[in-house]
Amino acid sequence: MALSAQAQAVVLLTAHFAKPEKGAVRPLSTAEWGRFAVWLRDRGLQPEALLSAEPARLLDGWLDKTVTMQRVEALLGRGTALGLALDRWERAGLWVMTRSDPDYPDRLKRRLRAGSPPLLFGCGNRGLLANGGLAVVGSRETEEAELAFAARLGAEAAAQGMSIVSGGARGVDEAAMLGALEHECTTIGVLADSLLRAATSAKYRKYLMARDLALVSPFNPEARFEVGNAMARNRYIYCLADAAIVVSSSFGKGGTWTGAIENLEERWVPLWVKASSHPASGNAELVRRGARWLPDGKHDLIALMLAPESAADTRESEHAQLDLLAARAARSAESIREVSSVAERGDSPRQRAAPASDSDLLPPDSSAGQLSLYGLFLLRMETLVAGGPLTLEQLQASLDLTKPQLSAWLKRAVAERRVEKLRAPVRYRWQGPSLRQPSMFDDDGIDHPGRGLGRPTPG
Repeated sequence: MALSAQAQAVVLLTAHFAKPEKGAVRPLSTAEWGRFAVWLRDRGLQPEALLSAEPARLLDGWLDKTVTMQRVEALLGRGTALGLALDRWERAGLWVMTRSDPDYPDRLKRRLRAGSPPLLFGCGNRGLLANGGLAVVGSRETEEAELAFAARLGAEAAAQGMSIVSGGARGVDEAAMLGALEHECTTIGVLADSLLRAATSAKYRKYLMARDLALVSPFNPEARFEVGNAMARNRYIYCLADAAIVVSSSFGKGGTWTGAIENLEERWVPLWVKASSHPASGNAELVRRGARWLPDGKHDLIALMLAPESAADTRESEHAQLDLLAARAARSAESIREVSSVAERGDSPRQRAAPASDSDLLPPDSSAGQLSLYGLFLLRMETLVAGGPLTLEQLQASLDLTKPQLSAWLKRAVAERRVEKLRAPVRYRWQGPSLRQPSMFDDDGIDHPGRGLGRPTPG
Protein backbone atom coordinates (compact mmCIF):
# COMPACT_ATOMS: atom_id res chain seq x y z
CA MET A 1 0.00 0.00 0.00
CA ALA A 2 1.59 3.26 -1.15
CA LEU A 3 0.95 6.25 1.12
CA SER A 4 1.94 9.84 0.49
CA ALA A 5 4.43 11.41 2.90
CA GLN A 6 1.55 13.43 4.33
CA ALA A 7 -0.52 10.31 4.99
CA GLN A 8 2.46 8.47 6.47
CA ALA A 9 3.01 11.24 9.00
CA VAL A 10 -0.66 11.29 10.02
CA VAL A 11 -0.80 7.50 10.36
CA LEU A 12 2.39 7.43 12.43
CA LEU A 13 1.07 10.08 14.77
CA THR A 14 -2.51 8.86 15.21
CA ALA A 15 -2.83 5.12 14.51
CA HIS A 16 -2.32 1.91 16.45
CA PHE A 17 -0.58 -0.77 14.36
CA ALA A 18 -1.34 -3.72 16.63
CA LYS A 19 -2.80 -4.47 20.04
CA PRO A 20 -1.36 -1.84 22.42
CA GLU A 21 1.34 -3.17 24.71
CA LYS A 22 1.71 -2.08 28.31
CA GLY A 23 3.93 0.99 28.51
CA ALA A 24 3.92 1.57 24.71
CA VAL A 25 3.62 5.09 23.41
CA ARG A 26 -0.01 6.04 22.83
CA PRO A 27 -1.01 7.56 19.45
CA LEU A 28 -2.66 10.99 19.50
CA SER A 29 -6.40 10.97 20.11
CA THR A 30 -8.74 12.83 17.79
CA ALA A 31 -8.85 15.79 20.18
CA GLU A 32 -5.06 15.83 20.59
CA TRP A 33 -4.53 15.61 16.84
CA GLY A 34 -7.01 18.45 16.36
CA ARG A 35 -4.96 20.75 18.60
CA PHE A 36 -1.69 19.70 17.02
CA ALA A 37 -2.94 20.02 13.43
CA VAL A 38 -4.31 23.52 14.06
CA TRP A 39 -0.95 24.59 15.54
CA LEU A 40 0.91 23.26 12.48
CA ARG A 41 -1.50 24.92 10.08
CA ASP A 42 -1.21 28.29 11.80
CA ARG A 43 2.56 28.15 11.27
CA GLY A 44 2.38 27.06 7.66
CA LEU A 45 3.68 23.56 8.42
CA GLN A 46 2.50 20.27 6.94
CA PRO A 47 2.74 17.00 8.94
CA GLU A 48 5.02 15.50 6.27
CA ALA A 49 7.69 18.07 7.17
CA LEU A 50 8.18 16.20 10.44
CA LEU A 51 9.52 13.19 8.50
CA SER A 52 12.35 15.04 6.79
CA ALA A 53 13.56 17.43 9.50
CA GLU A 54 14.26 17.43 13.20
CA PRO A 55 10.83 17.59 14.90
CA ALA A 56 12.30 19.48 17.86
CA ARG A 57 13.44 22.28 15.58
CA LEU A 58 10.18 22.54 13.63
CA LEU A 59 8.06 22.35 16.77
CA ASP A 60 9.91 25.03 18.67
CA GLY A 61 7.27 26.81 20.73
CA TRP A 62 4.86 23.87 20.86
CA LEU A 63 3.69 23.36 24.43
CA ASP A 64 0.99 20.85 25.34
CA LYS A 65 0.36 18.97 28.56
CA THR A 66 -0.22 15.59 26.91
CA VAL A 67 1.31 15.89 23.42
CA THR A 68 4.92 16.16 24.47
CA MET A 69 7.93 16.39 22.19
CA GLN A 70 9.12 12.98 23.40
CA ARG A 71 5.79 11.43 22.50
CA VAL A 72 5.77 12.96 19.02
CA GLU A 73 9.31 11.74 18.32
CA ALA A 74 8.52 8.24 19.57
CA LEU A 75 5.43 8.00 17.36
CA LEU A 76 7.32 9.22 14.28
CA GLY A 77 9.98 6.57 14.90
CA ARG A 78 7.59 3.67 14.25
CA GLY A 79 8.43 3.37 10.54
CA THR A 80 9.15 -0.37 10.60
CA ALA A 81 5.90 -1.15 12.43
CA LEU A 82 4.02 1.00 9.93
CA GLY A 83 5.49 -0.90 6.98
CA LEU A 84 4.48 -4.27 8.43
CA ALA A 85 0.96 -3.04 9.22
CA LEU A 86 0.47 -1.59 5.74
CA ASP A 87 1.47 -4.93 4.23
CA ARG A 88 -1.15 -6.78 6.32
CA TRP A 89 -3.84 -4.25 5.52
CA GLU A 90 -3.10 -4.23 1.81
CA ARG A 91 -3.37 -8.01 1.59
CA ALA A 92 -6.90 -7.74 3.03
CA GLY A 93 -7.86 -5.07 0.47
CA LEU A 94 -7.93 -2.16 2.92
CA TRP A 95 -7.24 1.49 2.16
CA VAL A 96 -6.36 4.47 4.35
CA MET A 97 -7.92 7.92 4.01
CA THR A 98 -6.67 11.04 5.80
CA ARG A 99 -8.46 14.28 6.51
CA SER A 100 -6.35 16.02 3.85
CA ASP A 101 -7.44 13.63 1.07
CA PRO A 102 -9.80 15.23 -1.48
CA ASP A 103 -12.40 12.45 -1.10
CA TYR A 104 -12.52 12.60 2.70
CA PRO A 105 -16.25 13.00 3.47
CA ASP A 106 -17.22 16.66 3.69
CA ARG A 107 -20.10 15.85 6.04
CA LEU A 108 -17.63 14.79 8.73
CA LYS A 109 -15.48 17.90 8.33
CA ARG A 110 -18.46 20.24 8.28
CA ARG A 111 -20.26 18.75 11.27
CA LEU A 112 -17.36 17.72 13.48
CA ARG A 113 -14.69 20.24 12.40
CA ALA A 114 -11.51 19.54 14.37
CA GLY A 115 -13.32 16.58 15.95
CA SER A 116 -13.51 14.69 12.66
CA PRO A 117 -11.25 11.61 12.73
CA PRO A 118 -7.77 12.19 11.28
CA LEU A 119 -7.86 8.74 9.66
CA LEU A 120 -10.44 6.46 8.14
CA PHE A 121 -9.51 2.86 7.41
CA GLY A 122 -11.77 1.14 4.95
CA CYS A 123 -12.49 -1.36 2.23
CA GLY A 124 -14.86 -1.30 -0.70
CA ASN A 125 -16.12 1.71 -2.62
CA ARG A 126 -14.72 4.76 -0.82
CA GLY A 127 -16.69 7.05 -3.13
CA LEU A 128 -19.88 6.07 -1.27
CA LEU A 129 -18.76 8.11 1.76
CA ALA A 130 -19.71 11.30 -0.07
CA ASN A 131 -23.28 10.17 -0.83
CA GLY A 132 -24.95 10.63 2.56
CA GLY A 133 -28.07 8.57 3.11
CA LEU A 134 -30.31 7.27 5.85
CA ALA A 135 -28.79 6.10 9.13
CA VAL A 136 -30.61 3.12 10.67
CA VAL A 137 -29.52 2.13 14.17
CA GLY A 138 -30.76 0.02 17.04
CA SER A 139 -29.93 -2.34 19.83
CA ARG A 140 -27.95 -5.54 19.40
CA GLU A 141 -30.50 -7.49 21.41
CA THR A 142 -33.92 -6.89 19.90
CA GLU A 143 -37.05 -8.68 18.75
CA GLU A 144 -37.53 -10.38 15.39
CA ALA A 145 -40.20 -7.85 14.41
CA GLU A 146 -37.72 -5.00 14.79
CA LEU A 147 -35.08 -6.85 12.77
CA ALA A 148 -37.63 -7.38 9.99
CA PHE A 149 -38.58 -3.70 10.18
CA ALA A 150 -34.92 -2.66 9.81
CA ALA A 151 -34.54 -4.94 6.79
CA ARG A 152 -37.65 -3.36 5.22
CA LEU A 153 -36.14 0.10 5.71
CA GLY A 154 -33.13 -1.10 3.73
CA ALA A 155 -35.41 -2.28 0.94
CA GLU A 156 -37.29 1.05 0.96
CA ALA A 157 -34.00 2.92 0.67
CA ALA A 158 -33.11 0.79 -2.36
CA ALA A 159 -36.46 1.52 -4.01
CA GLN A 160 -36.01 5.27 -3.46
CA GLY A 161 -32.41 5.41 -4.65
CA MET A 162 -30.86 6.14 -1.28
CA SER A 163 -27.91 4.75 0.67
CA ILE A 164 -28.09 3.16 4.12
CA VAL A 165 -25.57 4.12 6.81
CA SER A 166 -25.26 1.91 9.87
CA GLY A 167 -22.84 0.41 12.36
CA GLY A 168 -22.55 -3.16 11.17
CA ALA A 169 -23.17 -4.52 14.66
CA ARG A 170 -25.25 -7.62 15.26
CA GLY A 171 -28.96 -6.86 15.47
CA VAL A 172 -30.70 -3.85 13.92
CA ASP A 173 -27.58 -2.41 12.27
CA GLU A 174 -26.72 -5.60 10.41
CA ALA A 175 -30.36 -6.27 9.46
CA ALA A 176 -30.70 -2.82 7.88
CA MET A 177 -27.43 -3.15 5.98
CA LEU A 178 -28.13 -6.62 4.62
CA GLY A 179 -31.73 -5.68 3.79
CA ALA A 180 -30.39 -2.82 1.71
CA LEU A 181 -27.59 -4.78 0.06
CA GLU A 182 -29.90 -7.63 -0.94
CA HIS A 183 -31.91 -5.05 -2.91
CA GLU A 184 -28.82 -3.56 -4.63
CA CYS A 185 -28.78 -0.53 -2.35
CA THR A 186 -25.42 1.10 -1.67
CA THR A 187 -24.46 0.91 1.98
CA ILE A 188 -21.91 2.34 4.40
CA GLY A 189 -20.97 0.36 7.49
CA VAL A 190 -19.10 2.31 10.19
CA LEU A 191 -17.40 -0.33 12.32
CA ALA A 192 -16.10 0.00 15.87
CA ASP A 193 -13.85 -3.06 15.64
CA SER A 194 -12.53 -5.92 13.50
CA LEU A 195 -12.51 -4.12 10.12
CA LEU A 196 -9.78 -6.46 8.89
CA ARG A 197 -11.94 -9.50 9.64
CA ALA A 198 -15.07 -7.94 8.12
CA ALA A 199 -13.18 -7.08 4.93
CA THR A 200 -12.49 -10.78 4.31
CA SER A 201 -15.86 -12.08 5.53
CA ALA A 202 -17.96 -14.11 3.11
CA LYS A 203 -20.99 -12.19 4.38
CA TYR A 204 -19.82 -8.99 2.68
CA ARG A 205 -17.49 -10.21 -0.08
CA LYS A 206 -19.89 -10.09 -3.03
CA TYR A 207 -21.19 -6.64 -2.05
CA LEU A 208 -17.66 -5.26 -1.73
CA MET A 209 -16.77 -6.68 -5.14
CA ALA A 210 -19.94 -5.15 -6.64
CA ARG A 211 -18.88 -1.76 -5.17
CA ASP A 212 -22.22 -1.47 -3.37
CA LEU A 213 -20.59 -1.42 0.07
CA ALA A 214 -18.00 0.60 1.96
CA LEU A 215 -16.85 -0.56 5.39
CA VAL A 216 -14.98 2.12 7.35
CA SER A 217 -13.54 2.59 10.80
CA PRO A 218 -11.59 5.37 12.51
CA PHE A 219 -9.91 2.71 14.66
CA ASN A 220 -7.11 0.21 14.11
CA PRO A 221 -8.45 -2.34 11.58
CA GLU A 222 -7.37 -5.15 13.90
CA ALA A 223 -8.88 -3.65 17.07
CA ARG A 224 -11.14 -5.84 19.17
CA PHE A 225 -14.43 -4.62 20.59
CA GLU A 226 -14.15 -1.85 23.18
CA VAL A 227 -17.11 -0.03 24.67
CA GLY A 228 -15.37 3.34 24.29
CA ASN A 229 -14.78 2.83 20.58
CA ALA A 230 -18.37 1.68 20.04
CA MET A 231 -19.68 4.81 21.77
CA ALA A 232 -17.36 7.11 19.82
CA ARG A 233 -18.25 5.44 16.50
CA ASN A 234 -21.93 6.43 16.79
CA ARG A 235 -21.32 10.09 15.98
CA TYR A 236 -19.70 9.14 12.67
CA ILE A 237 -22.79 7.16 11.65
CA TYR A 238 -24.99 10.22 12.16
CA CYS A 239 -22.55 12.65 10.58
CA LEU A 240 -22.17 10.58 7.40
CA ALA A 241 -25.96 10.51 6.94
CA ASP A 242 -28.74 13.02 6.15
CA ALA A 243 -31.38 11.65 8.54
CA ALA A 244 -31.53 8.88 11.12
CA ILE A 245 -34.03 6.31 12.35
CA VAL A 246 -33.74 4.61 15.74
CA VAL A 247 -35.53 1.27 15.50
CA SER A 248 -34.97 0.23 19.12
CA SER A 249 -33.13 1.65 22.11
CA SER A 250 -32.78 0.95 25.83
CA PHE A 251 -33.78 3.80 28.12
CA GLY A 252 -30.73 5.57 29.54
CA LYS A 253 -28.08 3.06 28.48
CA GLY A 254 -26.28 1.54 25.53
CA GLY A 255 -24.65 2.88 22.40
CA THR A 256 -27.89 3.47 20.52
CA TRP A 257 -29.26 5.65 23.33
CA THR A 258 -25.99 7.57 23.76
CA GLY A 259 -25.59 8.21 20.04
CA ALA A 260 -29.19 9.39 19.66
CA ILE A 261 -28.89 11.77 22.61
CA GLU A 262 -25.65 13.21 21.21
CA ASN A 263 -27.28 13.74 17.82
CA LEU A 264 -30.23 15.53 19.44
CA GLU A 265 -27.87 17.78 21.38
CA GLU A 266 -25.62 18.54 18.41
CA ARG A 267 -28.52 18.64 15.89
CA TRP A 268 -26.53 16.97 13.14
CA VAL A 269 -29.48 15.34 11.32
CA PRO A 270 -33.24 14.91 11.84
CA LEU A 271 -33.93 11.98 14.16
CA TRP A 272 -36.95 9.67 13.87
CA VAL A 273 -37.86 6.77 16.15
CA LYS A 274 -40.06 3.75 15.65
CA ALA A 275 -43.00 3.38 18.01
CA SER A 276 -42.37 0.67 20.60
CA SER A 277 -44.44 -0.88 23.38
CA HIS A 278 -41.48 -2.59 25.06
CA PRO A 279 -41.32 -1.54 28.71
CA ALA A 280 -37.54 -0.96 28.61
CA SER A 281 -37.62 1.02 25.36
CA GLY A 282 -36.12 4.48 25.37
CA ASN A 283 -37.83 5.55 22.14
CA ALA A 284 -40.60 7.56 23.82
CA GLU A 285 -38.05 9.45 25.90
CA LEU A 286 -36.07 10.26 22.76
CA VAL A 287 -39.22 11.85 21.32
CA ARG A 288 -39.70 13.81 24.53
CA ARG A 289 -36.17 15.14 24.07
CA GLY A 290 -36.70 16.29 20.50
CA ALA A 291 -36.89 13.30 18.15
CA ARG A 292 -40.00 12.59 16.05
CA TRP A 293 -42.19 9.52 15.78
CA LEU A 294 -41.67 7.66 12.52
CA PRO A 295 -44.95 7.54 10.57
CA ASP A 296 -46.57 4.16 10.00
CA GLY A 297 -46.72 2.53 6.59
CA LYS A 298 -44.49 3.23 3.62
CA HIS A 299 -42.00 6.02 4.18
CA ASP A 300 -41.04 8.95 1.98
CA LEU A 301 -37.38 8.96 2.97
CA ILE A 302 -36.62 12.27 1.27
CA ALA A 303 -39.30 13.91 3.42
CA LEU A 304 -37.59 12.52 6.53
CA MET A 305 -34.36 14.19 5.48
CA LEU A 306 -35.97 17.55 4.76
CA ALA A 307 -37.77 17.70 8.10
CA PRO A 308 -36.60 20.52 10.39
CA GLU A 309 -34.61 19.27 13.36
CA SER A 310 -36.59 21.35 15.85
CA ALA A 311 -39.43 23.87 15.97
CA ALA A 312 -36.87 26.69 15.95
CA ASP A 313 -35.57 25.47 12.60
CA THR A 314 -38.97 25.32 10.88
CA ARG A 315 -38.84 28.62 9.02
CA GLU A 316 -35.28 28.11 7.82
CA SER A 317 -36.12 24.56 6.71
CA GLU A 318 -39.21 25.71 4.79
CA HIS A 319 -37.18 28.29 2.87
CA ALA A 320 -34.52 25.67 2.10
CA GLN A 321 -37.14 23.19 0.85
CA LEU A 322 -38.78 25.80 -1.40
CA ASP A 323 -35.43 26.76 -2.88
CA LEU A 324 -34.55 23.10 -3.42
CA LEU A 325 -37.85 22.22 -5.08
CA ALA A 326 -37.77 25.33 -7.29
CA ALA A 327 -34.26 24.53 -8.48
CA ARG A 328 -35.17 20.91 -9.20
CA ALA A 329 -38.29 21.90 -11.11
CA ALA A 330 -36.27 24.27 -13.29
CA ARG A 331 -33.62 21.63 -13.97
CA SER A 332 -36.22 18.98 -14.76
CA ALA A 333 -38.03 21.26 -17.22
CA GLU A 334 -34.72 21.96 -18.95
CA SER A 335 -33.98 18.22 -19.04
CA ILE A 336 -37.37 17.55 -20.66
CA ARG A 337 -36.62 20.03 -23.41
CA GLU A 338 -33.17 18.52 -23.92
CA VAL A 339 -34.46 14.93 -24.11
CA SER A 340 -37.23 16.00 -26.47
CA SER A 341 -34.71 17.68 -28.75
CA VAL A 342 -32.40 14.66 -28.71
CA ALA A 343 -35.25 12.26 -29.49
CA GLU A 344 -36.49 14.37 -32.43
CA ARG A 345 -33.02 14.72 -33.95
CA GLY A 346 -32.05 11.09 -33.33
CA ASP A 347 -28.61 12.11 -32.03
CA SER A 348 -26.33 9.44 -30.65
CA PRO A 349 -26.80 9.10 -26.90
CA ARG A 350 -23.03 9.03 -26.56
CA GLN A 351 -22.77 12.37 -28.37
CA ARG A 352 -25.48 14.19 -26.42
CA ALA A 353 -26.13 13.03 -22.87
CA ALA A 354 -29.05 14.51 -20.96
CA PRO A 355 -28.00 17.13 -18.40
CA ALA A 356 -27.31 15.81 -14.94
CA SER A 357 -30.28 16.21 -12.62
CA ASP A 358 -31.16 15.71 -8.98
CA SER A 359 -33.23 12.64 -9.81
CA ASP A 360 -31.11 10.44 -7.57
CA LEU A 361 -32.28 12.55 -4.63
CA LEU A 362 -36.01 12.35 -5.34
CA PRO A 363 -38.47 9.50 -4.96
CA PRO A 364 -39.54 7.97 -8.28
CA ASP A 365 -43.03 9.53 -8.23
CA SER A 366 -41.90 13.13 -7.66
CA SER A 367 -42.78 15.42 -10.54
CA ALA A 368 -41.74 18.70 -12.08
CA GLY A 369 -44.41 20.22 -14.29
CA GLN A 370 -46.49 17.38 -15.65
CA LEU A 371 -43.65 14.91 -16.29
CA SER A 372 -42.27 12.78 -13.47
CA LEU A 373 -38.55 12.16 -13.22
CA TYR A 374 -39.32 8.47 -13.73
CA GLY A 375 -41.11 9.43 -16.94
CA LEU A 376 -38.09 11.45 -17.98
CA PHE A 377 -35.93 8.41 -17.31
CA LEU A 378 -38.16 6.27 -19.57
CA LEU A 379 -37.92 8.82 -22.36
CA ARG A 380 -34.15 8.89 -22.08
CA MET A 381 -33.97 5.11 -21.73
CA GLU A 382 -35.74 4.52 -25.03
CA THR A 383 -33.28 6.81 -26.78
CA LEU A 384 -30.22 5.19 -25.20
CA VAL A 385 -31.08 1.60 -26.14
CA ALA A 386 -32.21 2.46 -29.67
CA GLY A 387 -28.88 1.11 -30.91
CA GLY A 388 -29.12 -2.13 -28.96
CA PRO A 389 -29.29 -3.48 -25.41
CA LEU A 390 -27.02 -1.89 -22.78
CA THR A 391 -25.62 -3.15 -19.49
CA LEU A 392 -26.33 -1.55 -16.13
CA GLU A 393 -22.84 -0.01 -16.12
CA GLN A 394 -23.31 1.48 -19.61
CA LEU A 395 -26.67 2.97 -18.62
CA GLN A 396 -25.28 4.38 -15.38
CA ALA A 397 -22.42 6.08 -17.24
CA SER A 398 -24.85 7.71 -19.69
CA LEU A 399 -27.63 8.65 -17.27
CA ASP A 400 -25.49 10.00 -14.40
CA LEU A 401 -27.72 8.30 -11.82
CA THR A 402 -26.72 6.50 -8.65
CA LYS A 403 -26.73 2.73 -8.97
CA PRO A 404 -29.59 2.24 -6.45
CA GLN A 405 -31.81 4.80 -8.23
CA LEU A 406 -31.09 3.32 -11.66
CA SER A 407 -31.70 -0.23 -10.41
CA ALA A 408 -34.98 0.80 -8.78
CA TRP A 409 -36.29 2.46 -11.95
CA LEU A 410 -35.14 -0.43 -14.15
CA LYS A 411 -37.01 -2.90 -11.91
CA ARG A 412 -40.13 -0.76 -12.17
CA ALA A 413 -39.78 -0.46 -15.96
CA VAL A 414 -39.33 -4.24 -16.28
CA ALA A 415 -42.40 -4.86 -14.10
CA GLU A 416 -44.40 -2.45 -16.30
CA ARG A 417 -43.12 -4.27 -19.42
CA ARG A 418 -41.59 -1.13 -20.83
CA VAL A 419 -38.08 -2.58 -20.61
CA GLU A 420 -36.92 -6.17 -21.08
CA LYS A 421 -34.11 -7.62 -18.98
CA LEU A 422 -31.85 -9.95 -20.95
CA ARG A 423 -29.61 -12.55 -19.29
CA ALA A 424 -26.05 -13.81 -19.78
CA PRO A 425 -24.86 -11.10 -19.69
CA VAL A 426 -27.51 -8.91 -18.06
CA ARG A 427 -28.58 -6.14 -20.47
CA TYR A 428 -31.68 -4.01 -20.93
CA ARG A 429 -33.64 -3.16 -24.07
CA TRP A 430 -36.84 -1.24 -24.79
CA GLN A 431 -39.97 -3.34 -25.35
CA GLY A 432 -42.88 -0.99 -24.63
CA PRO A 433 -44.67 1.31 -27.07
CA SER A 434 -42.53 4.18 -28.30
CA LEU A 435 -42.69 7.39 -26.29
CA ARG A 436 -40.99 9.43 -29.00
CA GLN A 437 -43.81 10.10 -31.50
CA PRO A 438 -43.60 13.59 -33.01
CA SER A 439 -46.99 14.49 -31.50
CA MET A 440 -45.44 14.19 -28.06
CA PHE A 441 -43.47 17.37 -28.57
CA ASP A 442 -46.25 19.68 -29.68
CA ASP A 443 -46.95 22.85 -27.70
CA ASP A 444 -44.55 23.30 -24.77
CA GLY A 445 -43.16 19.74 -24.70
CA ILE A 446 -44.32 19.20 -21.12
CA ASP A 447 -48.05 18.56 -21.08
CA HIS A 448 -48.19 15.95 -23.82
CA PRO A 449 -45.38 13.64 -22.67
CA GLY A 450 -47.13 13.25 -19.33
CA ARG A 451 -50.08 11.62 -21.05
CA GLY A 452 -47.85 8.94 -22.52
CA LEU A 453 -46.10 8.07 -19.30
CA GLY A 454 -48.89 6.70 -17.21
CA ARG A 455 -49.68 9.96 -15.36
CA PRO A 456 -53.24 11.34 -15.64
CA THR A 457 -53.67 14.55 -17.57
CA PRO A 458 -54.73 17.45 -15.31
CA GLY A 459 -58.20 18.87 -15.73
